[in-house]
Amino acid sequence: MTYLLDTQVVSYFLQARREVELAAAASRVPCAIAELVRDELLEDPTRGALFGRWLPTSHLAVSAIEVGSPAEALWLRLQQPGVTQRGRGERASIALAAASHDYVFAGMDKGSMWIALRELWAPGERIISLPVLLRRLVDGRALAGEIADDVMRRSNQIVPTWWADWRSAPD
Repeated sequence: MTYLLDTQVVSYFLQARREVELAAAASRVPCAIAELVRDELLEDPTRGALFGRWLPTSHLAVSAIEVGSPAEALWLRLQQPGVTQRGRGERASIALAAASHDYVFAGMDKGSMWIALRELWAPGERIISLPVLLRRLVDGRALAGEIADDVMRRSNQIVPTWWADWRSAPD
């Protein structure tokens, strides 16, 4: 199983200046990004240069949508009128996760999570949110708890009800 990270998930690590820790976690737990997610992050005016320097050392695989594949067929259907350039990466991630049982989509954008809930129908775990990804990385000893706290704080997302109990529990 590989965690397929959406643009926003990687962005939260970059915002928190925890990209080195994400790279270390990805060396222990398989993580990937869609090629279009990579392109979105490289084009980001705020963090694109940092991402470009960091990516080659990140241990993140970059997954392309193969021409003529089931992932491409779904990705093309998801390109509805009005989809911005930014929305293409999340849809590519969802298409890759839908076409391969090896991927678990890890996202946090409200729109992409709704799309993923509609599209990822195959049995097994298919979608997780940022807090669940962080917990899995910490529980798997791939990321320190303080780093997870920092990324969640910088994400400005609602902290799950279980977070405080989990973080205060002894190891």
